[in-house]
Amino acid sequence: MAASFTCTVLLLLFHSAAGNPSVSTPLGVINGVTERVAFQENTYEVDKYLGIPFAKAPLGELRFKKPLPYGTFSEPYNATEDPPACPQYDSYNLGKPLGKRSEDCLFLNVYVPRQKPDEKSGHAVMVFIHGGGYAVGAGHMFESEVFASVGNVITVTINYRLGLLGFMDLDDGTSAGNFGLWDQRLALQWVNVNIESFGGVKDRVTVFGSSGGAVCTLLHMMYPPNKGLFRGAITQSGALVVPTAFQKNNKETAKHYARYLGCRYENQDDIFHCLKSATPENIIKVNSDVIAAGDMEAAMKLIISPTIDGEYVKKHPTDLYKLAESEPQSEIEFFRSLKLINGINGAEGALFIMMMGRPEDLDQLEITREQINNHHIPGAISQIYGADKKVPDSVKQLLIAEYTDWDSPDDPKRLREQVLRLNGDTYFNVPGIEMSRIHANASNVDSYVYNFIPQLHKRSLPTPAWVKKAVHGDEIAPLFGYNFAIYKDKTDLPPQWEYDLSRRMITYWTNFAKSGDPNKPVRSALPSLIWPKYSITSQQYMILDKEDSVSQFLYAREFAFWRNTLPALFREAEHAQPSTSEYGNQVDESCEKDGNCDGG
Repeated sequence: MAASFTCTVLLLLFHSAAGNPSVSTPLGVINGVTERVAFQENTYEVDKYLGIPFAKAPLGELRFKKPLPYGTFSEPYNATEDPPACPQYDSYNLGKPLGKRSEDCLFLNVYVPRQKPDEKSGHAVMVFIHGGGYAVGAGHMFESEVFASVGNVITVTINYRLGLLGFMDLDDGTSAGNFGLWDQRLALQWVNVNIESFGGVKDRVTVFGSSGGAVCTLLHMMYPPNKGLFRGAITQSGALVVPTAFQKNNKETAKHYARYLGCRYENQDDIFHCLKSATPENIIKVNSDVIAAGDMEAAMKLIISPTIDGEYVKKHPTDLYKLAESEPQSEIEFFRSLKLINGINGAEGALFIMMMGRPEDLDQLEITREQINNHHIPGAISQIYGADKKVPDSVKQLLIAEYTDWDSPDDPKRLREQVLRLNGDTYFNVPGIEMSRIHANASNVDSYVYNFIPQLHKRSLPTPAWVKKAVHGDEIAPLFGYNFAIYKDKTDLPPQWEYDLSRRMITYWTNFAKSGDPNKPVRSALPSLIWPKYSITSQQYMILDKEDSVSQFLYAREFAFWRNTLPALFREAEHAQPSTSEYGNQVDESCEKDGNCDGG
């Protein structure tokens, strides 16, 4: 009898493993598919549930509205194929092709490893928010079979509305904006309600994202009603404290879309009705036509992003931090209550180098002294202080001096390196470190920082050969175990050290999801050193490279320059004497190159 019962159970288990998986959730039955994947001579099986709808299609009257829960399934739902991506013009060209696109795009994908969980209660869960400048990307591009299997965590990837359809904010009650953020939040709520059906634990959820996905993750960390939806986050190359990163609304951007669509745009009602009735294809065609025409100024006017909507984002994060210095702010307190890994890549500024010409020409790119003085330096000042900020000449001269290689100050190839530094410090390095300083500036905080620097075999974006460190987005491929189309060519695989790095990264990330500490519970793939917590005093961080190492004071000098020295100089500028240099716009012939004057 006992033997017969045992054989029956084993037979059922074998049938389940060999056939397609199925789970019963509060929403109904969901059918998936099992896939076998290999990584570093190990083979794994993972159950995939692809294209599960978590919200009603945002069509018709639901366009420019917060998402509504999808509801229950009247019959078993077959989650076996990639869902459509949200309407968009471009793609990363990193993962699998986007495939079909539709405004009915609010789907998520669940990857469940066929291994025993690390705890009896069930698997830790990681929800990935893709980047792409709030304009491109899709959850299914980031195939998570390897990540979920090697790390032994349930992994969820999601779609959210993009571009105008995801973030239009007219600031008048008709379109409150940040719909993409609300989509993401509804997906997190879906995970909270349903993930236990897949073997996950709703109290062991970590959110992680790269670039724009990292910014969204940080915004979720500063929305106190999210308490209980996740306990920690990993933010890759994203920060909130760039003053010009958020606008109060994007009415002007909406006006430009309406004009290109041939609509009346004299008042906001006209604009709203135009954009609400336009087909998604025609909205996206506005972008494609402007870009095809090579009109970068017009293209910049069409960029759209999260806004300070008064609900999800009540105040600019920079203002929140300043207010928190004098009185408690619930957003900052919630932010610090969550565990955080925050990271920056070695050559983030190369993202903007790539916009300076055709990829095949970037290896020979040269920057002149006039360009850095009259274009790049003023652009950086506008990014930090806003286009309307009056800039004293003394501030400009100090910036010119800071971003000059004084061994060869006019060498066009040295100057391009300075432009890379300038853009990296302005958009990523200083804001990124500031986010970690804000997070770590409290007691009993679990805060970690990394700097991802290796020059990989293949880059995520077209990158000139003279850029020797990891650029924006380079961490994605090793993090997901090189499980992307461009790595399927067996004749051009990454070197072994990259696969070793990949396993370490997956282990760090998933350890953090399991325990809140990247160092445990799994140690087998990690070096003997320990990734230390980041604090205001020690500022220790992990360098991720061919071989990992621990260092201190990442971008501390740059932080002090941009956040302390320059503001102080601005305050004192009205009392300062005029300052010029041979390397500024004006030349005082009585001064030497270093700015010291001979006269008394």
